Amino acid sequence: MKEIETCFANFYKKDKEVYRNIAVLAKIGGPEVIERLLTMLYEEDLDIQYLAVKTLSQIENNQSALPGLFSAIHDPKLRSSNGSLVQALEGFDVSDHFIDIFKLYLNGSLKAAAMAKLLLDYTEFNISSRTLKKAKKHIHDFVNNSLKDESYETKVLEITDIINDLEVLVNGSE
Repeated sequence: MKEIETCFANFYKKDKEVYRNIAVLAKIGGPEVIERLLTMLYEEDLDIQYLAVKTLSQIENNQSALPGLFSAIHDPKLRSSNGSLVQALEGFDVSDHFIDIFKLYLNGSLKAAAMAKLLLDYTEFNISSRTLKKAKKHIHDFVNNSLKDESYETKVLEITDIINDLEVLVNGSE
């Protein structure tokens, strides 16, 4: 318990041991550590937020943190820094969260959308016909509600390719 408190205290000191503290907390893991780290995602200090998210992504049994991480990602107060939160999803099994990642790609900040695109490209998702239908609904919303700026056309082309690939995948497995 003292070791946990020392590690968390060192996050705020930002000393040279901070990365050792990440490794120690990630190894300890557990509900108490995860809960404290999720709370730290709401820190105004971006360094603390980064250390918390980095630690969460390195915990071996971290799936219990995923709902809290998604809540932080979607929290409007954290919109300006949610790119690093989305990046942390690489340390989680998000195979059942295609729609969440897809929406981040469509509507996220520049960094959040870029990180979501990487997840879309390199994660093997569990896709069903229902998932495909939801994705099409979100595309419809995106097309009707987004600004038609220079990134719009590129995104439309990319999401069209994604949906076409998913249709082949879903229709081929039925």
